Amino acid sequence: MLARKKDDDFHFYVKTTNMTHNKTLTYRPESRCIATSADANYFPALMALLRSIRRVDEDLKVIVFDGGLTLRQKKLMQRSAEIIPKRPVVRIKGTGKFSYIGNTTLLKLETSELDIEKVLYLDADMLVMENLDPLFDFPEGRVGVVKEVNSVKNMFRMRHRKYMMDNIDIQWEGRGFNAGLFALRPSEWRDLKEKAVSLISDFGEDIFSKSKDQQLLNIIFNGKTHEFPSRYNFSPFYDDKRAEQPAIIHYLSEVKPWHMPYEQGHYYDEFRDNIRIFEFPEIFFVDLFRKIRAVKRKAINTFYSVIDEPRDARTI
Repeated sequence: MLARKKDDDFHFYVKTTNMTHNKTLTYRPESRCIATSADANYFPALMALLRSIRRVDEDLKVIVFDGGLTLRQKKLMQRSAEIIPKRPVVRIKGTGKFSYIGNTTLLKLETSELDIEKVLYLDADMLVMENLDPLFDFPEGRVGVVKEVNSVKNMFRMRHRKYMMDNIDIQWEGRGFNAGLFALRPSEWRDLKEKAVSLISDFGEDIFSKSKDQQLLNIIFNGKTHEFPSRYNFSPFYDDKRAEQPAIIHYLSEVKPWHMPYEQGHYYDEFRDNIRIFEFPEIFFVDLFRKIRAVKRKAINTFYSVIDEPRDARTI
């Protein structure tokens, strides 16, 4: 069995500046902010997220970890957020169902280095629908998250589960959380990146190639989470649409709203309402494709209704 490292104590050292008359000015970090990360492929989502945040709280500071945005993209968003260029501290080759998840997602580990009292991290493919004040209210020593149905154990491939359970003593059967949203105090997690790198070094990259950051954070934060209501991380594809009105929409799928194959409905209109054509001209063709597809489906369903043979056009 691999040796387990005892959790280090976390200390936040207050900076002071010497002043005249032997006085000191105590430095205090900003109280709160939102952080996210994106590369060029996620720019449409990023702009929609930023606009949705401004609609509910125009004064809330937003930091974007830049994992490969173009110069044009950075110019378009520079008034909406502070941009910090970063490279992932580690790189993991994704495989299988979630291979579309790039390494930019690992930039969320950079939240631990921010000089902010409380940070709310949101994936770029999210939309904020209402005020976020409740998400900055969580106990000291805890990380605010939204739990999901899957256990932590099930976030790992079957061939890896026994090995991990034999070597790391955490609550494997407990419900895990979706790492697209979490709230923490960076001063309590200064060694977050170190812990992630250590896990990959000890157990190998392949074990964390399924959902990368989500697997890492569900181990690191295990037993130290505070649960937020599920409406703060609502998936149009996986959650019950009859449930309470979502506060944050998370477009959890390989096909995103700015892609042509994105299905009708599934909160597309909410995304479209937060994107502008001058920011992402390709959205014109996405709209056009969706309209043509809708007309085609309607015509097909009308045809089969006339010949008295009902058929769902989505299967055609």
